Amino acid sequence: MIAPRDRLTPLAGAMGSLLAGVRIAVTRTVERGGPLADALRRVGATVHEIPLTHIEPLDAAPLHAALRELAHYDWVLLTSVNAVERLAQAVREVGAESVMESRRLAVVGSTTAAACESHGWRLPTVQPERMQAEGVLDDLASRSDVEGSRVLYPAAAGARDVLPEGLRALGAVVDVIATYRTVPDAAGQERMLALVESGEVDLVTLAAPSAMDALLDALPPERASRLPVACIGPVTARAARLAGFPVKVESTAPTVEGWVRSIVQAYASRSTG
Repeated sequence: MIAPRDRLTPLAGAMGSLLAGVRIAVTRTVERGGPLADALRRVGATVHEIPLTHIEPLDAAPLHAALRELAHYDWVLLTSVNAVERLAQAVREVGAESVMESRRLAVVGSTTAAACESHGWRLPTVQPERMQAEGVLDDLASRSDVEGSRVLYPAAAGARDVLPEGLRALGAVVDVIATYRTVPDAAGQERMLALVESGEVDLVTLAAPSAMDALLDALPPERASRLPVACIGPVTARAARLAGFPVKVESTAPTVEGWVRSIVQAYASRSTG
């Protein structure tokens, strides 16, 4: 859903083997990280797929209760594919499909929007170009149908308070429901440590602060301070810098193609220097 293979083919053709010899660890799950790993291989990189976290669903009862009242919500706010999938499952379980199809959606990122589309929901009313919470708030602040509205926000446990607090400041009533949590993958952490210790990783991709936390926990501090990372989004990049990782790539593009392009550009000087 992030970026179909046929959209990535021109990228490979244009950039050839500029990442030849670069060993990159992709830390997403196989399902989410597969398109990124494939795209990196097509531009010459050696890729290790090492999930550092996995998703644990939380008790669905609170979400079920909210969905039984879904007609009373004006907006549904979604910031990740994981939230979309947890919501979609709950929608099916309570038989709220027809109501969900008519709700206004505010989403962060094109992958989240694509996940919504795959379930037949309406196109997002708000989908900012900036792939972060502040972009959603900026777009919503310019609208006349937010003040006094009711917002359902299925989220990860421990998600940032920026969105609900910002929406409440705009006059909305926001119900935040934790639907899943991201936990470290011990096997992935062990494998990452072994590869880093043996000098087989040149760059690690990080798509979320939770992956950064799991990477930091897996490594001795002296290793972390010398391991370049490629982050997508400013929130993850900021967290990585605060943790002491050298951020070689900070991509603001909300697609796999854009992320790979940023990584290739970071290594382009090898062919021109």
